[in-house]
Amino acid sequence: MNHFIEKQLMSGLPNVRLEAVKYVIAHESGNPKNCGPDALERELAYMNKNKANAFTSHWVGDGGRIVQVAPVGKVQYGCGPKGNPLSYAQVELARTNDKEQFKKDYAAYIWLLRKLAKEAGIPVVLDGTGNGIKSHRWITNNLGGTTHVDPFAYLQSMGISEAQFKSDILNGLEEVKETQFTEAKVMLNDVKSIPAVIIDGRTHVQVRELADLLGLKIVYNNESKITKLYEVK
Repeated sequence: MNHFIEKQLMSGLPNVRLEAVKYVIAHESGNPKNCGPDALERELAYMNKNKANAFTSHWVGDGGRIVQVAPVGKVQYGCGPKGNPLSYAQVELARTNDKEQFKKDYAAYIWLLRKLAKEAGIPVVLDGTGNGIKSHRWITNNLGGTTHVDPFAYLQSMGISEAQFKSDILNGLEEVKETQFTEAKVMLNDVKSIPAVIIDGRTHVQVRELADLLGLKIVYNNESKITKLYEVK
């Protein structure tokens, strides 16, 4: 599933290069008083007003909306002076009390964090060793310069455990995995052959061609949906 990223880039932001590209930061707003239907718009307005003190690159909320408010690959003011120069992007999740809306927000949040990590060329792993997607708590505990420990408490309140969050970051949600296939052949006595396809380690052939190769009679029953092969006598 793909999501659309709205761009509402704020003006007057600092244009500071990163020291290195190591992290994508997972945040949540931490504002239990702003959980209504207009929570995302309120957060966007507040950040724009206070961007001199704190801002991130993206917000997620309002039923799965994604809004980019600052360029990626530049210093953002979201996770303290030690984490900011190393963070390709930082993503905030607006709060809601609506469980159905949260499901959409969470799906977009996971999708965006994974997408940004792939763009940055870092591991799609949450709070592992080395580079990768990091929670604000990980920055606090490992780099310092900040005291926030989001986003786990809010996610837990909505039924997402830390283990589930890590698993969803690693594996994604409802993502279609590309099927791997290879063209091949099936041969009889090194003489006759029919085309085949290897899909995920299994060799597939058309039954009719296999029957012809082996000199068998093929009978298909439309009612039972059973294909039978018989020796020709």
